[in-house]
Amino acid sequence: MKQRLIALGLVGSPLALAVACTVLVALSCSAGWLFSGPENQSRLIRIVQLAPLATPQAGRVAEAIIAPDESSGFLAPQPGVASSQPLAPENGQFLSQEEINQARGFSLPEGSVNAITQEGVATRLVVPKLGLDAPVALSPIENQTWKVDHLGTTTVGHLEGTARPGANSNIVLAAHVTVDVGVYGPFAHLSDLQPGDSVYVYYGTEQFEYVIDDYQLVDRSAIQVTHPSNTARLTLITCSNWSSEEGRYLERLVVGGYLKS
Repeated sequence: MKQRLIALGLVGSPLALAVACTVLVALSCSAGWLFSGPENQSRLIRIVQLAPLATPQAGRVAEAIIAPDESSGFLAPQPGVASSQPLAPENGQFLSQEEINQARGFSLPEGSVNAITQEGVATRLVVPKLGLDAPVALSPIENQTWKVDHLGTTTVGHLEGTARPGANSNIVLAAHVTVDVGVYGPFAHLSDLQPGDSVYVYYGTEQFEYVIDDYQLVDRSAIQVTHPSNTARLTLITCSNWSSEEGRYLERLVVGGYLKS
């Protein structure tokens, strides 16, 4: 009997220690939560979905940049730039559109940029009127919205499923207007563009010049501005009309242009 009690003690002690540690950690977290105050509590639970628009395939509209609290007004996305270099095709063979769609789990327009090969993703955006020279990274579709939290204050996103630079369709680039109080995104002055201004989109060393000819404010649910077009178009999108009451932008600023031959 004595030997059995000793054996149970040897087995039970680590288990009891693990349970005790778990309880202590839980109590510590709870105490930290209770004494951290409302401001710190709000910081602990900030899980914010950042997306300029929902995709046509999604069938729903995602929220734009929203304010996590009244003090900051905005939540700064995490810095970092996604690679725009294409992935090597398997066995040296290029993937078909069907294979790409199967890999992504949804359909993309024929010839559009995608997160599998990343072929055709723009690499640079230059807007002389705004003094803007920014790198471009793919904004992939994740959870039925375009991922933009990696763009930060310096990078422009090329929306997955839109056209390649110079293609006879609609290439859509999106960027933040503001990411924090007093901290502006690449498209902070997008509203300064006027008809006739030139915008240059690069794919490696290739340069494509687009001339601005359209300017509009649309509802944040107006995803049709990202749809393919019958001519070579460039669409630049950012958020507009911040609502303190709702804690989000209510509209999108959409600036468009045609490809200069």
